[in-house]
Amino acid sequence: MNTPLNTIINWFKTGEIPTEAQFKSTFLAFYHKDDPIPRESIEGLKEILQSLVEEGSFEEHLNDPQAHSRYLALLNAANLNSADVNSWKNKLGISNAATTDSSDQTGTTYTKIQINDFVDALTNADKDLALKIENIRKILLSNDLSLDELQEIIDFIKKSRNDFEDLKAGLSEDKIKILHDYNGLSHPKNQQEFNRQIHDKVILISETRTSAVVQVKESAVFPNVLETENVIIQARDSVTGQKINVDDYATNQTIEVKILGEIVYPINILILKVKP
Repeated sequence: MNTPLNTIINWFKTGEIPTEAQFKSTFLAFYHKDDPIPRESIEGLKEILQSLVEEGSFEEHLNDPQAHSRYLALLNAANLNSADVNSWKNKLGISNAATTDSSDQTGTTYTKIQINDFVDALTNADKDLALKIENIRKILLSNDLSLDELQEIIDFIKKSRNDFEDLKAGLSEDKIKILHDYNGLSHPKNQQEFNRQIHDKVILISETRTSAVVQVKESAVFPNVLETENVIIQARDSVTGQKINVDDYATNQTIEVKILGEIVYPINILILKVKP
């Protein structure tokens, strides 16, 4: 039986001499650190244990992937919405981090595969353009005399433009009578009129446009500045240079272009005048 604390205190008052039995009763009234305290001796232990969860429930809680999902981020971030993601990025200082396309979000950078596709498209565009240039070169090198004559006229114009300007200014007062009738001229009566008419025709040839570029963002009809239906029309992406498939129809007054498929950037329409 435990000895009451007041009794023990009275044994050790000033002037009292505790006996061996009193010393023994005193020490037996307390728990030694090496001795376990019996469960039934702990006051309120039952109530404390009842307030705690069962072991099975605790384990189930630990294994529940949705536990506290309203307040904590899951390991796979499945419970984060776009606002949560942006908040995390801002807090971590990675709001400007580069990203690539995903199933539900467009990235800010291109992947290696996308870049390779762009390079292939540009390479193919260059090959296509080189082929067309080669075809034009073959035409210019052909035995078509009309083309050779036209080239000679153009070369002559470039070398002798100042002389033609002098002719138009009337620096030559040659009044030699013209005896022959030249097709395409308005019956010049003398050398000066002949020179003037030839000058006007040569200048007209030099100033006649042979190509034009028009930029469109969708299918369109626009004026034909070359004023001929004998044209070749090419369409290319203004940013990537990739060839764009179009249907076209040209008259002397207008050109109609219908873009086949979807486009991202404006389209450059190249119009080349060709010999009928």
